[in-house]
Amino acid sequence: MKFGKKIILINSIIISILTSIIVIASITASKTILHSNIKNTLIDTVSSRANIIADSKGVVPDSFDYNVGDVYLSIYLSDGTFKTGSFPEKMVDLPIQKGVLSLVKINNNKYYVYDFAISLEGRNDIYLRGMISATYSYWFIAVIFISILAGVLMFLSVFLNIFLVKRTIKPIDKMREEVNEISQSKDIKKRLTKITDDNELAKLADDYNLMLDALEGMFLNHERFTSDVAHELRTPLTVIISESEYALQETNKINDKNESLAVINRQAMRLKSITDSLLEFTRFANKLSIELKPINISKITVNFINDYHFIKNISCKQNIEKDLIIYADNVLYERILQNLIDNANKYGKENGHINISLSKENNKVILKIEDDGIGMSKEALDHAFDRFYREESSRSDKNGLGLGLSLVKEIVRLLNAKIDISSIINEGTCITITFNN
Repeated sequence: MKFGKKIILINSIIISILTSIIVIASITASKTILHSNIKNTLIDTVSSRANIIADSKGVVPDSFDYNVGDVYLSIYLSDGTFKTGSFPEKMVDLPIQKGVLSLVKINNNKYYVYDFAISLEGRNDIYLRGMISATYSYWFIAVIFISILAGVLMFLSVFLNIFLVKRTIKPIDKMREEVNEISQSKDIKKRLTKITDDNELAKLADDYNLMLDALEGMFLNHERFTSDVAHELRTPLTVIISESEYALQETNKINDKNESLAVINRQAMRLKSITDSLLEFTRFANKLSIELKPINISKITVNFINDYHFIKNISCKQNIEKDLIIYADNVLYERILQNLIDNANKYGKENGHINISLSKENNKVILKIEDDGIGMSKEALDHAFDRFYREESSRSDKNGLGLGLSLVKEIVRLLNAKIDISSIINEGTCITITFNN
């Protein structure tokens, strides 16, 4: 059963149950009120008419009416002897019950009976009995009216429920159709129609579109990666094939063959470097978490910088606070330093400068690596951490796959840290990593 039909069915059942409860409660309350009114009418009428007889000292006035509204009145002596009066159907022989309201049945009809003692100079030998029907014909009319009204209200409620549910489900059905269309057409560029009149559905549609944006970005990165890898692999493979064919067929000179073997070896090492980079990135990217332990990154950073070989006469300035401890992994932290300092060294200017600082701020440890090199364009900065992205400029490393910063970002994620980058073209780049202490 579809979601919308389930909601309509459930709501209709709930409406029916609530309506039935309301009807039953209304009928019960109405019945109670009506019977209370009947009883009160009987008692009040008998009491008031008894006072008239008492005022006339036991003599019933000629104008005395034995039928007052729906109440039938009759006079009895204390021994139960009937004197005069009227009855709803026929005379009934009932014992006198002073001040008691009782219910009797006459010919399948129910009546309330009430006996009231008339006080005459200390005597209580005269009783005024009143009888009134325990049911009213309009009671059934009231029941029918309430039932019809409840049925109409239930019908209107169910109809309104169906209308509102269908109206609510309509954009969901439209979203489902658009999702199926995207799935069947496999066109990842299509997006769901923006919804403006429902906050929850609008957010759902926006989230789905964001997911499609992310998927499209992943597919584009995958296509770019496939193209880059094919290009990177094709070049050394072409050289290897060409040099091997030359060595096997074109020359018999030992020197020429050795030169060809040297070229083949260099290209094979390049292939190994490419595959190693891909395997390393995949290894980190597929990890969800690692075991972290306290390490002294101040010592690790100082030792790494002191052992590092800078090119282009680049000078490195250190500002490292002593004995800063974080929960991390020694090898992964060194891998971060290797990639970031390599980039600063590679893209630095001749006689340039690299500033490396490590400090503690608000229970956080901040690593900052800043260079005054060629910097990055705004477009490159926007894609700095994208996998396999390489800028078509002087920053592009022909020997790499654009995995350096992506790899750093994955390691930072595993260390539960945060990385930020800022750069200005021809002025330099600054990368900041914030570690939890």
